[in-house]
Amino acid sequence: MLIEGERITDIARKIGVSRQTIYSWRNNDEVNAELDQRRQDIKTQGNAYILKDITTYIDTIKKIAKDGGDKRVQFSANKYLVDRGLGTPTAESADDIDNSNNNVNENELEEQLKKFRQMHVVK
Repeated sequence: MLIEGERITDIARKIGVSRQTIYSWRNNDEVNAELDQRRQDIKTQGNAYILKDITTYIDTIKKIAKDGGDKRVQFSANKYLVDRGLGTPTAESADDIDNSNNNVNENELEEQLKKFRQMHVVK
């Protein structure tokens, strides 16, 4: 019941103990270990259930990436597939950035923006 998110008051009422008894149990290392084990079992079962149909999910995402009507949905599906295949890009840390040239060429930025706007989603 704790794992399912029921309120302490409701659990105490259902099993006929005080709320303080439930709180005492929650502070017990053995009880916490059992709760953690049961949570892990639930996650494992859930993952196994999802993995059973994973090819269907991937095929659906690929179909949306190719044929989805909404460009935002297509983009999201394509981005997801690329990130899964190549890894999710990470931001550079401040230490990795070279700040020696702080001058920005506005013409170059305009050109880059124009190229970006002309990009198409790969199907």
